[in-house]
Amino acid sequence: MPTVLYAEDDRDCRELFAFTLRLHEYNVYEAINGAQAVQIVRDEPVDLVILDVRMPMMTGYDAARMIAGEAPHIPIMFLSAKGLQREVQTAFGCGPTVVDYLVKPVSPDQLVGRVDRVLQVSRTAGLEAVRRESLAREENVYVQC
Repeated sequence: MPTVLYAEDDRDCRELFAFTLRLHEYNVYEAINGAQAVQIVRDEPVDLVILDVRMPMMTGYDAARMIAGEAPHIPIMFLSAKGLQREVQTAFGCGPTVVDYLVKPVSPDQLVGRVDRVLQVSRTAGLEAVRRESLAREENVYVQC
């Protein structure tokens, strides 16, 4: 059973997506900020990390940089309401293990579908293949300002 770490400071959102992932037979660790997410990755085996961008104590960007440096085999996805092109570029610039960026609102089924796909492609073709696939998706035409 794959293990996902989901870091989100909004309790309702975190609980909904964690519950949905558990229904689809994922083990889920929940973190309320980036610092807690980094600590969980250090302490527990994790197959995928999902980060919000704006969190207290440590942003998702900072957590992604630390996780990418310490665990270069773990794919990282961002799930954020922040969809400006510069934010997406900042996320992908956090390291080669950042493989996807989803802009809220996202349905629970959409999230599970992306998690399934990220894990499948990363296992069979590697993290760079997931990154290329994610960046090529049509819905990844982000707002520019």
